Amino acid sequence: MTSTPAPRTPVRMMLRGALVPGMISLLVFPTAFWSYAGEHAALSALAGAGTVFVVLLAGLLGITAVVLGPAATSMAGAGVVYLGQLILIVAVVLALRSVDWLDGRAFALAAIVQTLVMQVGQIAGYLRARHEIHPGALDGGAGS
Repeated sequence: MTSTPAPRTPVRMMLRGALVPGMISLLVFPTAFWSYAGEHAALSALAGAGTVFVVLLAGLLGITAVVLGPAATSMAGAGVVYLGQLILIVAVVLALRSVDWLDGRAFALAAIVQTLVMQVGQIAGYLRARHEIHPGALDGGAGS
């Protein structure tokens, strides 16, 4: 009996591409903010970068489920994952807005930069995982 191979998706490489720089950023941002503005800024930077780290990883895991599902529902599934990420971020911001140690600028700056770092990592992982869809399409249509 033969089994069909699992569909090849770029999600694993995207996860690795986002995970490594995201974890490094979780160490770098609080350290940088601590040396620049003190411990409240460092805690705020850690909270901002950590929020984005968790939300983007949850989104990648959600996209994994979407990609493995039926192709007809992939765009709707991606929309649900995106809205879920937005809801999680808003929930964290609303929960943290009343704490007295939060430095809003450090939180926001670390969250924005962490998003950029992890998005670049995801794109790099996606590009590394690409596979040819139309063999021979780039060589001028040889064989047609």
